[in-house]
Amino acid sequence: MGRGAPDGSWASSPCWGPTLAAGGLVEPQICYVLDAVLFLYSLVLTGLYCRLRFQARRARRAIEQKKEEAIYAGLSSGNQETYETLQMKRS
Repeated sequence: MGRGAPDGSWASSPCWGPTLAAGGLVEPQICYVLDAVLFLYSLVLTGLYCRLRFQARRARRAIEQKKEEAIYAGLSSGNQETYETLQMKRS
């Protein structure tokens, strides 16, 4: 399965490195390590992106809630009864 040149040089190596002798990493192992690093990197970036999206959504909801509270702030009925009786005039 010699992917590199017969002399072990990196001239035709697909994973950016030369094929190493016994005891070192060979090309498929290097590729697997690089794949694992890229996979972990993608997981971290995806997690950060989702966190940013949820924080932005939470901040938007808080702003909308403050606006809604400001609209109804002057409508409190602190001293009024909910149902007032009508006074009928007697003539």
